[in-house]
Amino acid sequence: MEILKQTSETREDLGLLAVMEALEDRQRITQRELATETGLNLKKVNHCLHNLLGKGFVKFQRVLNNPDKRAYLYILTPAGVKAKSQLTYQFLKFTLDFYNRMEGKLRRCLDQMIEAGVEKVILYGASDVARILLDLIGDANIEVVGVVDDGYDGHEFHGISVLKASQLRSATWDGVLITSVDNFEVAEKCLISLGVKKEGVWVLS
Repeated sequence: MEILKQTSETREDLGLLAVMEALEDRQRITQRELATETGLNLKKVNHCLHNLLGKGFVKFQRVLNNPDKRAYLYILTPAGVKAKSQLTYQFLKFTLDFYNRMEGKLRRCLDQMIEAGVEKVILYGASDVARILLDLIGDANIEVVGVVDDGYDGHEFHGISVLKASQLRSATWDGVLITSVDNFEVAEKCLISLGVKKEGVWVLS
């Protein structure tokens, strides 16, 4: 499951890219506005900005006529625009590699489930992994009958009903495939605590 684990360096680069994207779109923007645009907290935004300032990818200027003398506007520099493009291509390559590797894992897992006689499957986790599987499943002799995810905001995930974990026992299924991108061992323990037999839990390998 190494492909599902983000390194601290990857998370750092994702934060930098999110901030640079927001800066390029808005031209001039404050830290608080950056937090709103990127979904990062202020502490993380501040960390990213200091990193970008140190590399010369961002410059700042004090907001004129603002009673708060600590208020600054942040502007992406030409070097920052170039760095953002390079980082975008790096993540595009990472995403394509991820998709290709994950597609292979999912195809193998589907074949194993079908061979074991699984006809109706529940996905545990509304994630990109689940989305890739739904794209793959096509005419396979297996049906996704629901997606379990207590944290998902919505009743459907790409046309599939989203269930709460508490609804799992009342659903009709032959197997549960873990598609959560969090620790799969934790997910497996959670499923077993809900009454799912270990042989009914499928994980990618």
